Amino acid sequence: MRKTYLMIAFGALLTFSVAAQTANPDAPPPPVRQNEGPIKVLDAPPRKSEDPQRPPSALDKLRLGGSVGPLSFGTVTSIGISPVAGYQVTDRLALGAGITYQYTQIKYSPTVKSSYDNYGGRFFGMFNVFESINLNAEYESLNVQYRDYTANGIARRKWIGSAMVGASYSTPIGGRFIRAFNLIVLYNLSYNSLVNPSYPAENIYPTSSPLVIRAVLF
Repeated sequence: MRKTYLMIAFGALLTFSVAAQTANPDAPPPPVRQNEGPIKVLDAPPRKSEDPQRPPSALDKLRLGGSVGPLSFGTVTSIGISPVAGYQVTDRLALGAGITYQYTQIKYSPTVKSSYDNYGGRFFGMFNVFESINLNAEYESLNVQYRDYTANGIARRKWIGSAMVGASYSTPIGGRFIRAFNLIVLYNLSYNSLVNPSYPAENIYPTSSPLVIRAVLF
């Protein structure tokens, strides 16, 4: 008897379900659960991504390089090299210093000439004014050799200082410390005062004109 009652109840439930679907044919089908895969468990809270706009460190602002020059050919032949190091103070301004060695040869006549070397250091600044164009300023101190004509032309040495101003054109090369190739043209404001103490008509700065041209990696 109990089994009969269960069968009657199950049949009534089935009949009611079919009737409900027939009475409302527009009823949406029951939702189908999508396969979402295994549940992921985090061992720790997600870490924030690094800020791509972080300010550069002191090491990022370090600049290294060197120059070839001044270059002069003719009556006075001069070739110099100068390794430099600097610091990018702002996006536009860089300051630096370097040591200098120069070889110089002077032709007094087609058959008479002398050669000697100079050494010293320099401090400089470079300010970017527009894209690849910069303004440059520099102070250079050199120990140079000259002939003392009051002592039978004996070779002597003297420290001379030069204040220079000019401009440069920069081509980026993408290095971390050596960022660009720079062609620099400077005018030596002190040129006319750098004369031989024993013969003021002779200039003892190792170029034949106040113009100083350097090719600088910096």
